[in-house]
Amino acid sequence: MNDHLKRGNLLWEGSRMFLPEHKQSLLERKRHKQKLPKPILDPDKLEEMNQTLCAAMEFAQDITVSCFQDGEIVRCTGKICRYEEFEKTVWIKGDEDQLYKLKLDQVLDIVL
Repeated sequence: MNDHLKRGNLLWEGSRMFLPEHKQSLLERKRHKQKLPKPILDPDKLEEMNQTLCAAMEFAQDITVSCFQDGEIVRCTGKICRYEEFEKTVWIKGDEDQLYKLKLDQVLDIVL
């Protein structure tokens, strides 16, 4: 038998490399597969969220908003500082004076 056939796996040893671009591509593919589809809310849930939003604005209460962004559900907590009816956005002032701009079509749940 020839010596090159007795090498075992050494024939392919040089092609075992993993570039940072490969790793980044695999991580992006994994994140893309884990993305959630956007849930569709029923009219009763929308009405409940509207009432909660109005109560929070009237009494300046802290709220927790669950929002759908890029296939993930993101939560933020704070007080409503501005509501823009025409743009359908809500500005929430959170801890450490962070401002969150949330579009109402992305909001999934509002809790006092």
